[in-house]
Amino acid sequence: MPFRKAWLYVLTLLVLTFVAFWPSYLSKLPAAKMAHHFHAASAVLWTVLAIVQSWTIHHDRISLHRRTGMAIFLLFPLFLVAGVWVIHVEATTLATGLDSATGLSDSENVELAQFGFFDPLANLGYALMFWGGLKYRYKVHLHARYMLGTVMFVIAPIVWRLLRGYVPMIHDMPFSYPFALGNLTAIGIALFLYAQAPKHGRPFLLVAGIIAAQEVLFETLGRIPAWAPMFASVSDMNLPFLLILTGITSIGIAWHGWVVGARPGAPS
Repeated sequence: MPFRKAWLYVLTLLVLTFVAFWPSYLSKLPAAKMAHHFHAASAVLWTVLAIVQSWTIHHDRISLHRRTGMAIFLLFPLFLVAGVWVIHVEATTLATGLDSATGLSDSENVELAQFGFFDPLANLGYALMFWGGLKYRYKVHLHARYMLGTVMFVIAPIVWRLLRGYVPMIHDMPFSYPFALGNLTAIGIALFLYAQAPKHGRPFLLVAGIIAAQEVLFETLGRIPAWAPMFASVSDMNLPFLLILTGITSIGIAWHGWVVGARPGAPS
């Protein structure tokens, strides 16, 4: 089995998540919006599941691995719905800032608009890795890499929050600098893992490409003045309808990945 120590690395990532998000989120829980609570809870639960799945398969607990693995069909829609909810909150906050003279500053508006590319791409990348993990569940090398890929989109946010929260020199720099360092770190890890076994490394190459796209779009199209009102217009969408649509889409992704990954001749 590949990545015998993966559960330890993902556990380290989980610990770093709590450290990184302490200054900006965990220390200010009452002030955070419900969307952020759902997003945080779903991300933590998914990471815990990734740890359990890696540990069980590498300790020959195959039956437990399969039983606990069924939780993905609950956690995947939850994570995706929470992610879209956060995007709607960001768009609403941006729309309020653009419409109010006492709202966000120009730099804050630009930064929030830039995340209109970053967060949707992260959700799409996560969904793609999840789908690939289901499709290739009987090809152990690809399955392991696709499922590990689902947790790799949190590396960049962890790194830039650690830098901004605990390195005074970087805290005073423009956000683009720690943001780029976080993305470069995530890309570097993905490419390193790809280089270990290029024959099976396609999932990590996809992760690196998506994170590179996040960085490029954040610093280019995300800074165009016309983009801010375009992203803010997402706030006009009916939130319950948007979340229900996302939930239905997530179920469709899971169903398709499961069906196309079935062994020939297996019952539907």
